[in-house]
Amino acid sequence: MPHRFASRSVTQAGRVDQTPLDVYIDRQQVIVKRRLAGLPLTLVQPVGVFLGVFAEVAPGATPGTLRARIGLRHRDPAMSIELAASDKLEDLAADWCAWGEALGLPLLLVEPDGKVSRIEKPEDKGVAAPMVPPRRRVAALTARRPRFLVRRKPGRPATAGPVYRGEREIIARN
Repeated sequence: MPHRFASRSVTQAGRVDQTPLDVYIDRQQVIVKRRLAGLPLTLVQPVGVFLGVFAEVAPGATPGTLRARIGLRHRDPAMSIELAASDKLEDLAADWCAWGEALGLPLLLVEPDGKVSRIEKPEDKGVAAPMVPPRRRVAALTARRPRFLVRRKPGRPATAGPVYRGEREIIARN
C-alpha cells in the first residue's frame, strides 16, 4: 500500500495550485513535503483527519469533453491533495473506489456548484456510522513516566534495618 508520488494541492475555489507536493501515503498516515515561502515544510497527518476521497468532474479544455480528478479532501481546503486527474472517467472511477477502500475513507462527490455529497456503498445502506472525534493525546500518555524521570530508577520500598534479638542497644552520648 505505501505509495509515493508528486501531486498538487487543491485551493479553496476548487482550482489546483501549481505548488508541487511530494506525497507519501500508507494506511495510517500521509506525509506531504512542500516549500512554503522558500523553506522546506513536512506535514505528517493521520489518514483519519481527511474527510474522504473526493471525485470532481468538470468540463474539459475542448467542448464536449469532461475532465475528472480525485483526491483526499481535508477540512481545510488548502490541505486537500489531488491524487489523480484524467480524461478517462472509467479508469478514474475505479481508482476512486480503490483509494477509498484502501484508506478506509468514505467516497465524496463534489458537484459543479461546490456542494459535497457522500456516496454510500450498498453494504452500508441503513447503517449510519457516526463521525468519531479524534482521541486526546494525553490519554495515551497517562501510563508513561515523565520524560525527566525516564532515566531515573524507580524507588524501592523502605526496608527496616536488621534486628538483633537478645543484645543490648548501645547509644553513644556526649
